[in-house]
Amino acid sequence: MSIMKKSILLFALFGVLNVLPMHAKSNLEALRKAFVEASVETYAPNEKVTDLFIRYSDYGRANDVLLLQLYMYVHLPDSEVERLLENFDWKNGCWNDIDYEDGTRGRWPATLHVTRMYALAKLYKAGNGRWKGSEQLSRLLHLTMGWWFDNMPKCPNWWHNDIGVPKKMTSVLLMMREELTSEEVSGGLKVLKRSKFGRTGQNKVALAGNNLMKGLLTDDETLVIKARDFIAEEICMTEEEGIQKDWSFHQHGPQIQFGNYGLTYADILSFWMRVLKGTRYDFTQQQKDIVVNLMKEGICWSVYRGVMDPSFCGRQNFIDAGTGKAYALSVVARNLSLAVDEERDFFARVARENLQPEKYDNTLVGARYFWRSDCGVYRRPGWYASIRMHSERTIGFEFTNKENTLANFSADGALLLMQDAGEFHNIFAYWDWRKVPGVTAYDDGKPIKCDPSREATRNNSSHVFGKAVGDVMCATMELDRDGLYALKSSFFFPECIVCLGTDITASNPDFKSVTTAVDQIHLDGKVVVKDSWIWHANRGYVSLDGAPMEVTAGLQRGKWDLIEPAFKDKWDEGKVFKCWFEHPVDGSKGSYAYAIVPDASVSKVRRFAAKVIRNDRECQAVRYGDVIAAIFHRSGQFVLEGETFNVDSPSAVIKEL
Repeated sequence: MSIMKKSILLFALFGVLNVLPMHAKSNLEALRKAFVEASVETYAPNEKVTDLFIRYSDYGRANDVLLLQLYMYVHLPDSEVERLLENFDWKNGCWNDIDYEDGTRGRWPATLHVTRMYALAKLYKAGNGRWKGSEQLSRLLHLTMGWWFDNMPKCPNWWHNDIGVPKKMTSVLLMMREELTSEEVSGGLKVLKRSKFGRTGQNKVALAGNNLMKGLLTDDETLVIKARDFIAEEICMTEEEGIQKDWSFHQHGPQIQFGNYGLTYADILSFWMRVLKGTRYDFTQQQKDIVVNLMKEGICWSVYRGVMDPSFCGRQNFIDAGTGKAYALSVVARNLSLAVDEERDFFARVARENLQPEKYDNTLVGARYFWRSDCGVYRRPGWYASIRMHSERTIGFEFTNKENTLANFSADGALLLMQDAGEFHNIFAYWDWRKVPGVTAYDDGKPIKCDPSREATRNNSSHVFGKAVGDVMCATMELDRDGLYALKSSFFFPECIVCLGTDITASNPDFKSVTTAVDQIHLDGKVVVKDSWIWHANRGYVSLDGAPMEVTAGLQRGKWDLIEPAFKDKWDEGKVFKCWFEHPVDGSKGSYAYAIVPDASVSKVRRFAAKVIRNDRECQAVRYGDVIAAIFHRSGQFVLEGETFNVDSPSAVIKEL
């Protein structure tokens, strides 16, 4: 370091930072070193994956914070750095291709300024070749700091002002701490004023993390400990927002949030677990175990072959959301592999298989039913399925920042199946959102309802539950919304999924049609249609009661701004396979009984057999092989396949004969 830079730093330390005892100073210096080492790492194993990190982040512009951060998790290639340098206004200290006046709440353009700062600071601190210690990057970074501190842009969405911008800016300051001026330190502290302790769940952890960084920046050990303690307070099981007893995660009320707030929460905690490991500020073993279990028994189950299940992406089924969130999960897994020795191998495998699914096998196989969140996941070596429901106890979906405006039916028994994990990739602009796979829904001839009130989004029944035993899972939902009623049960076996519906009744005279969607995915090759079964994309759909299935295979078109408003008037189209059942709208009762046979040839589908034992308002039950799986909707004695079942309350039973 030059004499001038040392003088600048000493002035900054004298004017702003704390004077510490030698042992405390040593502790914080070690912690800062660990922080910088974790911050400057690239999480991509090769150039191809690096390019995907950047693409999925939309070059740092993504609305979804998990995708946006992907831009900051790699070392930018020379071509991208050169692009940023070409677009930089060296006179004013900002970028020419950023609209700093745009006040979009979610995809706020101005935040790209600090996102780029973070990515370039990584290269400046630890990049290979021409950019490490580059005077050109150093000058740019100091100019960008000065522009931000002079202008202090504000977003209408509090999150960017209080969490997002302070997190990125303070990380940059810590990476460049040795050459900051007193004005730059003061500017950073002004940015950090918005990051006050408070809120709940993921937001509380993020705000506390920003304050921990502030303590590292200013040599304030008391603040570091206080911030660590605030973070630790949220590492617990709760019946409020946060980690649930079944290892699901809630935010914005009792709502499953694996791919939005839950994964962001795990991202922040895994980073700090890595940084604090082995120091006097470390978390307890119990706290570490809770974070590990949230990932291992919860969030990791929702990502398959490098794609997060759309049902668990929250309100953020944006462009590249599924693949981008899987990459974000790989970052969390990488940090945990370095933070907890006993699970190093598991998390290292999860990180590898989601970054390079073509090279590594699917690790997780089995079934999980998340009873606190009314949803379940079923995984086999070659396929994945999930069921997503909601009840009076839970919230099925949300509309926030004008995102997710077509989601009204998305938790009404959605059953999504993935084999190659590309089935739903960027399909949602032109998806038929009245035919979400597995869902029984109505069409009243009007645009899909988009009313965020609790009354409008509620399923008016608490009769929603499920059970997983070994390699069998079953789930049921009494659907009661907007004048549409149905009893829906799904049964998951190692070779098939059986779905039963009964008492499907439309009481609203405005309904033009009522349907139960079986599947809706990208069209992939030929479609074989027979009287009682359909085959497409190496899977079969079998009508078990002989009822006809409707099917289409053709072009669909739609707009992305109904999914994410930042994509203004962005149209998209693609060829889609779709099949469904029609039900009466005259008040008479409808039903359905079908099976989905994954990873199946045409001949296997033709030979498929499963027995529907009962499908009525008292019991829905199926036999497949030597297993009976049953949903009992009331208490009593039932005889199924010669077996007597005595149940004292509505329940799910799985029995091997």
